[in-house]
Amino acid sequence: MMVAVKHWMFALAVLGTVTTDAVARDAKEGEALARRLCAHCHMLPGQGEKQKAGDVPSFAAVAARPGQSYETIVRWLQSRPTMMPDHHLSQDESYALAAYILSLAPR
Repeated sequence: MMVAVKHWMFALAVLGTVTTDAVARDAKEGEALARRLCAHCHMLPGQGEKQKAGDVPSFAAVAARPGQSYETIVRWLQSRPTMMPDHHLSQDESYALAAYILSLAPR
């Protein structure tokens, strides 16, 4: 139930009907997760021009993809893509990472 509530809180905040504090909290939690679990492969803001192996996109590049949405990022993370390590993310962690990634989208 809590997972569904967090998901809807994010959607409502995007629509401007709920304070953005909840979204900011999720994005902050997502940033901490990204720095701990993802920074080795995905360049994050503040890492400089660190070179990555292969064609691994930065999270800013992921956020800037045409048609990118919170839902598509969550689905991607929960699909456990074979090219990524399985970090056994909970739904809340997937939501937090999606909120963080979208916070990097160009405005």
